[in-house]
Amino acid sequence: MKVIVGFLFTSVWVSMLVGCASDMTYVPKIPPRAQAKLLNYFEQPGNKVFIIAIDPGGNYAFGYDYGKPTLAEAAKVAVKRCNASRESSGVVARPYIYALNNTVVYEERIRKAHEDSAAEELKAQKEELEKEDAAVNSEAVKEQVLN
Repeated sequence: MKVIVGFLFTSVWVSMLVGCASDMTYVPKIPPRAQAKLLNYFEQPGNKVFIIAIDPGGNYAFGYDYGKPTLAEAAKVAVKRCNASRESSGVVARPYIYALNNTVVYEERIRKAHEDSAAEELKAQKEELEKEDAAVNSEAVKEQVLN
């Protein structure tokens, strides 16, 4: 019984790892209407941050700021503006940094967030399987002791 449970546990764990490794990250495309906003952003002076949230249907919200003493200060204002825009337009998608100064980091940030999320999910699933394995093995040990 213990061997079967161990085999099943290992099989499930390997299946989860293989399944998650082949997972593709969805990166929303920038809607054409938002591209004009980006052109304006890129014309602005340094210490600038552009943040955007895009719903699957293409609705979007954004916020940006520029000309601050630091990127952190520009980011604070950009986040506030993006959140206000999300609230007023009903956009529920998570916002991501699109650009820092003139460097586009959008896809990189989304992929990183997805990897972190997948790693957390794998960890939670592993812990759940280990708890279940411990419970099953505990019952198997009790059966062997009683018999």
